[in-house]
Amino acid sequence: MRLNMEPRPVLAICLNPAWQKILTFRLLRHGEVNRAAALSECGGGKGVNVVRTLRHLGLPAAAAVFHGGDSGRKLLAELTASGVETLAVATAGQTRTCMTLISQENREVTELIEPSAPIAPAEVAALRGMLDRELARFGAVTLSGTVPPGVDGQFYAGVAARARTLGIPVVLDAVNDIHATLQAGVTVLKINAAELRAIAPSKDLQTSAEKVLQDFSDVMAVAVTDGPAPAWLSTRKKTWRLTIPELPGPLVSAIGGGDCATAIMARRLAEKHDLEQLPDIFREALACASASCLTEIPSVFDPAIAADLKARVVVECVS
Repeated sequence: MRLNMEPRPVLAICLNPAWQKILTFRLLRHGEVNRAAALSECGGGKGVNVVRTLRHLGLPAAAAVFHGGDSGRKLLAELTASGVETLAVATAGQTRTCMTLISQENREVTELIEPSAPIAPAEVAALRGMLDRELARFGAVTLSGTVPPGVDGQFYAGVAARARTLGIPVVLDAVNDIHATLQAGVTVLKINAAELRAIAPSKDLQTSAEKVLQDFSDVMAVAVTDGPAPAWLSTRKKTWRLTIPELPGPLVSAIGGGDCATAIMARRLAEKHDLEQLPDIFREALACASASCLTEIPSVFDPAIAADLKARVVVECVS
């Protein structure tokens, strides 16, 4: 898959990163002693997965990140080694460690998530100040996932408002405490079906998406994923249903698939595509996300598989 180079990198805001351990079992039996067949480790958290996608494709990426303790040092070392520019603030608390348990025989994936250490006010202020100084250098911004204790939704809202004044596209992939961010305005709210229903309850995803656009005048589009079921994209003019083809192999792990989609959407928006291009952008993002489900490392995929899937995604304008 070929993506056009653009000099300004995508900036992923990574307020709640993790160090990820991935344990693979032939068959995980709950309530019993289980011995893993393999172990791999990497940086984790939604924003970290975003920049991993971009660097996997050889594209410029930056991460604004808190990091603390030994796990935080590992995370920062991995980001730096992969070529990610970091706007990093060291914290007194240790970066959380999360575990992904892959059971091969029944294709089950279990995620174990440690609680996040609180972020001190001075640490929050340091990262906020860094972003105030540096934000104008970036082509697009992603705001992904929950925030740790000590940080509230006003942080995302402040970044979104600042990006808007600078004309920088923003992709928001979060559901908790995002009211102020939606009011500040984002280019795309990209969330999954369950998260959308939590914001705008309805059995019909199209109705929920249109309710968000009605309630928040500065949200330009809502992109909704629903696992292997059709995805939905709504703008202020039209709504599309996107049907995803079956994977060409067994699902390994869906962890990071949504973050992969966020990365591709942000990248394309950084290349100055207008909103008329969103259906094709989302189509590509869904294909890359689907391809990433065939690998155990979050947000990594085979570009050739993604290109084949993209050609078979069916896009239908429904209103």
